[in-house]
Amino acid sequence: LLGACAEARAAIPGGLFTSHVNENFAEIAKVEADHGTTYVGTYDRHGLLDRLAVLAHDVHPRDEELAVLAARGSSIAHCPCSNSALGSGMFPLRRHLDAGVRVALGCDVGGGTSFSLLREGLQAAFMQSLMGDAGVPLGAAHLLWLATAAGASALGLDAVGHLGVGMEFDAVWLRPASGTTLDIGLRHAADDADAVAKAFALGDTADVAAVFVGGDRVWDRL
Repeated sequence: LLGACAEARAAIPGGLFTSHVNENFAEIAKVEADHGTTYVGTYDRHGLLDRLAVLAHDVHPRDEELAVLAARGSSIAHCPCSNSALGSGMFPLRRHLDAGVRVALGCDVGGGTSFSLLREGLQAAFMQSLMGDAGVPLGAAHLLWLATAAGASALGLDAVGHLGVGMEFDAVWLRPASGTTLDIGLRHAADDADAVAKAFALGDTADVAAVFVGGDRVWDRL
């Protein structure tokens, strides 16, 4: 199966590869027993790890696996709601960053709770806080970056991810209903950072008013 994936990618220039890795100890033990190498190694031996490979979870990586991911330029999609719901464990963000591995937010709704990156960002902040010195304190700017520019980078999308000059206008417009907690919080935000923090703390998919892709308004809340 992995060989077929490699053949398909070779036939499709620019094709992305995604799968799971190191999600829980039982799964890791089974993969290593069946393949005789690390979980990351099962993908690497087939040439599947490169700049356009995104692996979900990586909750329990070995140091040598982090080194391979960094060398290949591959990315990890951190799915904190799924990791919490399934009891998979605490994501070692600091170890990934120290090793030079790309990380972005993801939502594994097979085990998670929604497609909302606002919800994933808040859960990521909670989990890193619970890890104490081993965790990475995630402020509003960190969460915004993980949910936008980091995700675009993981997918090799250089023209989207932020609203800088020359970028394509891909955007999600948050406009909570009048009188809701988020609406009141945003109206009384102390500054931009405080507004972003409130969006992650209180926002959800129901607060999305419109979605823009390439400057086109492709979805509106009815």
